[in-house]
Amino acid sequence: MKRYGSKHVFRTLAWRMISMGILMGAIFPIVAIQMGVSPELAISPAFIGTTLTAGLIVGGLNFALASRTIRPRLRRLNRRMREVRATVGQATGSGDWLESDPAIFQLQEQAKDEFGEVVSSFNALLLALHSAQRAEKRIQSFSHTLTSQLDLDELSDQALALLIKHSAADGGAIILEKQGDWLIPTSKGLVKPEFILNSPALQVGYEQASIRRFDLSAAGEDEGSIGVALSRLATREVLLLPITHHKVLLGWVVLATAESFGERTLRLLPMKIQGLGLALNNALLHDDLQRVAALDPLTGLYNRRFGMARLDDELTRIQRSQAPLSLLIIDLDDFKRLNDSYGHLAGDKMLVHVAGTIRELLRAGDVVMRYGGEEFIVILPGSGLEEARKVAERIRVAISQSQVQVVGHSLSVTASLGVACSSDDGISTAEPLLRLADSRLYAAKSGGRDRVIADGAGKVLSS
Repeated sequence: MKRYGSKHVFRTLAWRMISMGILMGAIFPIVAIQMGVSPELAISPAFIGTTLTAGLIVGGLNFALASRTIRPRLRRLNRRMREVRATVGQATGSGDWLESDPAIFQLQEQAKDEFGEVVSSFNALLLALHSAQRAEKRIQSFSHTLTSQLDLDELSDQALALLIKHSAADGGAIILEKQGDWLIPTSKGLVKPEFILNSPALQVGYEQASIRRFDLSAAGEDEGSIGVALSRLATREVLLLPITHHKVLLGWVVLATAESFGERTLRLLPMKIQGLGLALNNALLHDDLQRVAALDPLTGLYNRRFGMARLDDELTRIQRSQAPLSLLIIDLDDFKRLNDSYGHLAGDKMLVHVAGTIRELLRAGDVVMRYGGEEFIVILPGSGLEEARKVAERIRVAISQSQVQVVGHSLSVTASLGVACSSDDGISTAEPLLRLADSRLYAAKSGGRDRVIADGAGKVLSS
C-alpha cells in the first residue's frame, strides 16, 4: 500500500512542480515561435537552455513557497497530535486526566481554507475525546459508588439522588420487584409516587422492559396515573428506564423534568442503569441472605438471635422518644405430650399454625420471634401494660380456639403468657424485662395454664 506521510507528500510535490517547470520551459520555444520569434532563435540551444532553466527555477520557487506556507502548519498539527497521544496514553495508565484538558492542546488557525477546516476538526475531536472521557469517568464513579453499598434502602436513595443530579431531572422514584411485589424504596419530588405502581404505562412496561418516554403536555390515558403522581410539579417529560441484570427485570427508574431530556442524557442514562442493575442485584441478594439468616426456618418468624437484637434496638429507640414498650412471652401448654402422642411432624405443624395465628393479631410495627422450642416472644413498641395485656388475651383465645388437622386427628393447644412493660415496671434494658415477663409466665403455668399474667403479684387476669 502506498504511504502518504508528510515527507512523501512534499517529495512528490517537489518533483511535480519541478517537472512542471521543465515541461513549461520545453514548450515555451514553440509558443515563442507562434508569438513571432524567429525559429532559428527559438530552437537554438541557448534559448532552449534558458527556458528550461527558467522553468526549473519557477518550479523550485513554487515548491519552496508552498513548503514554507504549509509545512510549518502541518508540523505544528503533527506535534500537537503526538502530545495528545502521549498525554492520553499516560492518563489511561495512571487514571489522572487532569492534564488532558482540551484547552491545552487546541490549535488556533485564522485561515478559512481546507487547512483551517482540518484544524477545526482536530479541535472538535479533542472536545469529543474529553467529553467521552468525562462521561466514562462519571459512569465509573456512579457504578463504584453504588457497588460499594449493600443496604437496599440506602443504595436506592443514593442511586436516585445521583441519577436526578446527572440528568438534571426535577424528581423521580425507584421501583423494585421484591418477593413478588412491586414497591417504591425511595422517591424524590413526587407527590403521590404510589400512584405510579397502578399506571397502565408501567403495566405495559412490565411486559416490554424497554425505555419509555412520555410527553405529559399531551398525556393520554396510559400516563394518567403518572400525571397524578407528579401533579404538583411543572413536569413536561417522564422517563421510565428498566433496571435489568442478566436480562432479568429488577425494577424501574422514573425520572421527571419540567424541560426535555437532552439527547446526551438519553444516551448516557442506560449505561448508568447497567451499573445500577448490578448494584441492586447484589443488594437484593444481600437482603435475601440477611432475611434468611434472621428467620427461623420452620415458622418463618425472626429467630432468637435476630429477635433479641431487634429488642435492643427498640429499647434504645423508645428511650429517646420516652414511649413505652411491652413484651409478651408465650409458651404452649403440654406441648411435649402432643409431640410424644402424635410425633414431631404434628408438633411442627402446630408450631407453624401458632406462629401464623400470632402474626395475624399484631400490628405492622410489632415484632414476633421464636424464642426456642415452643416459646415465642412478642415485642410491642409504644404499647403500655394494659394494651399489651389485651393483645396477649386475644392471642391466648385465638390459640385455644384454633385446631390443626393431622393424620385424621383434630389437634388443639393452649398457651400461657407472661407480660412486662418497660415504663409500667420501670425497666429500660432487655435482660430484666425478659426476666420479669418470664417470671409472670411461670406464674401463669403454676396457676393452671391457659392464662395471661401481667402484674408482679401473679394475679390471674384471664382464664
